[in-house]
Amino acid sequence: MVDYDAVNAQVKSLAESLRGADDATVSAEMERLERLAEQIADEASRTMALIRVRKLPELINGPKAPTSPEFWRASTLLAQVLVDKGTPAERIAHAERVKREIGELSRQAPVRESMTVLRLNSTLARLIERLRQQSPDD
Repeated sequence: MVDYDAVNAQVKSLAESLRGADDATVSAEMERLERLAEQIADEASRTMALIRVRKLPELINGPKAPTSPEFWRASTLLAQVLVDKGTPAERIAHAERVKREIGELSRQAPVRESMTVLRLNSTLARLIERLRQQSPDD
């Protein structure tokens, strides 16, 4: 009897072993796993197994690189802060403004990219902390 765990174990194994494989090989393995998943008696488990099988290409290749305008805008803003040559106080103010703007961009970004956009703020948070240590009177 086939169950979700059996299909999932094969998906995990293939995610490692198929790195660098051509599209035809990956497609063939996905078709095989879909046929296997279709044999799962429990409908909910079958559905979850099919979803997992269809994620195999992403598991093999990793997530798609961000491409949204919000990501590119946030990246540009971050780069501007990183090359800023003002005083520590000016740089902190600039970083804080950009941090808020990146937060807003993350809310506007596609769901699959929103956390990636928001994580750009971690670089700003570290920069702000370092600048505050350099400028203790702020």
